Amino acid sequence: MGSLPSADHPPGPGKRQRPNRRACLVLAAVFWLWSGLGLAGEFTLITLDPGHFHAALFQREMLAGVAEEAFVYAPLGPEVVAHLGRVAAFNARPDQPTHWRLRVYTGPDFEARMLGERPGQIVVMSGRNRGKIERIQRCVRAGLHVLADKPWVIGEADLPTLRAVLEEAEARGVVVYDAMTQRFEVTARVQRALVNDPEVFGTALLGSFTEPAVTIESLHYLFKVVGACPTCVRLGFSTSPSKARDLPT
Repeated sequence: MGSLPSADHPPGPGKRQRPNRRACLVLAAVFWLWSGLGLAGEFTLITLDPGHFHAALFQREMLAGVAEEAFVYAPLGPEVVAHLGRVAAFNARPDQPTHWRLRVYTGPDFEARMLGERPGQIVVMSGRNRGKIERIQRCVRAGLHVLADKPWVIGEADLPTLRAVLEEAEARGVVVYDAMTQRFEVTARVQRALVNDPEVFGTALLGSFTEPAVTIESLHYLFKVVGACPTCVRLGFSTSPSKARDLPT
């Protein structure tokens, strides 16, 4: 799926910042799916190891059917502190503040503790990608629903595990959902329809390695404003494979 918006860009002079509602929309879509499975009722969010600001966007606004009390399990460090700061800023903003009540556990056994306690029904994951699909699998086996940010897997070797997770989730009656909504955003849907219409788009060129038929340029801001909170994207580089780092981006 296409990505959740990376930021609410700072408004220009005299402009009002537009709320970012897509994280709430994906939650609403998932609740609709769950109601179809007979899983209606109030849900409680569990945020697991929030290494990326997307995790906080799920709590950008309050949503009917979601409990005010939410849980966070993570290793103690700057990433969980930043996550808590973002949610606190949502609670403290003057315009339509949220009212989340967070219960936080930061021990080294944070994942095992969460799986043992299971204080909610929905696990939110957004952060480092290495090992994410195995973490999703453990949540599914514990009977927990999962909303996981992209990507779920980072290598071809992970694809069998991905397939197994989806099959096991279906068998257990739990929902695992890719927390990326851009492909369902209206302009993306219109664009897809136009590209797939030969009378409008024509026939796609085959292209080659030296002369590709399609080129894509992506601009990713290192400093941005997300939910009215300044956010800096940390990048790490190394020429040695042994020193490569798995950083949330």
